[in-house]
Amino acid sequence: MVYSVIISIVLLLVPVNLSHSELFVVGGKMYVPQDKNKHYGQRNKLTRQQKIQQGSIHQPRMVTCRLKKRMKAKNGDEVCIYQGQNRTYELAIENKCPREYKCKYNPYGEEPNIYSVIEGLNDAVK
Repeated sequence: MVYSVIISIVLLLVPVNLSHSELFVVGGKMYVPQDKNKHYGQRNKLTRQQKIQQGSIHQPRMVTCRLKKRMKAKNGDEVCIYQGQNRTYELAIENKCPREYKCKYNPYGEEPNIYSVIEGLNDAVK
């Protein structure tokens, strides 16, 4: 009996807002910071890993590309074409081509023309 009287008095004193068939107790103050860009609990800015996890930095998807073709130019450089998942192609000009490396995922691309690159390198040597 005593509890029901206390609860009824408290409900009379606390403002109540009715909306959408739900009962919300309205009262008190909500804290609103003056600086909305401030991160609470941290004095320093966010680290790179924290920004990646929050989604503000988007890292490109990397796939393993394997050596498909290799040709040698007159100056001794090798022109290499690598192929990865879903026809991801990458062209590299190096002294020695590695068998595989990580390249940026670019699906359904066209294979680069290795002969035009070789001609350009050979013309540069002349």
